[in-house]
Amino acid sequence: MFGIVLTNQKSLLEELWEYFSQTYFSPKMPYLENISFGTGTLISLQTIILGLTVGIIVASACSIYSKRYLGDFVRKVIQEECFDAKSSKTLYELGYLKSPGVRNAIKSYGTLSRWIRCVEEDDFFSDVENRRIEFEEQHKDDEKPPKFKAPAFKRDLNTMHFYIPEDKKYAAQVKFEKKGANWLSFLLVSVISLVLCAFICYVLPDIIKMIDNFISVVGNK
Repeated sequence: MFGIVLTNQKSLLEELWEYFSQTYFSPKMPYLENISFGTGTLISLQTIILGLTVGIIVASACSIYSKRYLGDFVRKVIQEECFDAKSSKTLYELGYLKSPGVRNAIKSYGTLSRWIRCVEEDDFFSDVENRRIEFEEQHKDDEKPPKFKAPAFKRDLNTMHFYIPEDKKYAAQVKFEKKGANWLSFLLVSVISLVLCAFICYVLPDIIKMIDNFISVVGNK
């Protein structure tokens, strides 16, 4: 007899979202005398501000991931003193053979490709360049010399040897400095960004109204 279900009840998250949506993202455009600015344009501006805020939060998360997770690998390479072809080591020797993030980051054009060099890849492209020079020399007298077709390099991350060139050691240390990169700082950045976003979206109609009033004052002088 008491089996009545209240279908209109909302969860706490739904109520919070409805409150913030109505308070900060349902703007009421004031009357403007000099600026043609509709509610739709205002909502678009607020959407852009929200998008920038999300971008800042995502960038902060990516920075922490890069400095802490990928940075651990960079620091390991430096700790093992892998600074040239002779001192280079494989992912297995460095303890990152089964790390998907590191394996993806050290691929060609990956996140770490600017800092981490591969001995086999260096040797391959050096050999290709020598073959290209020989090929062009052989066909220099041809009326229509053929084009040299460079073979593609096949990466085998299980056997390749990696190192950081000595001249990039310091820059890599600075780039992947672990200090200050933690989830507490990410939470702080996220909270501050969201608060600023809500505040700007809330006062944006008033800012536009102030600009409109300023134009009226200047125009009447």
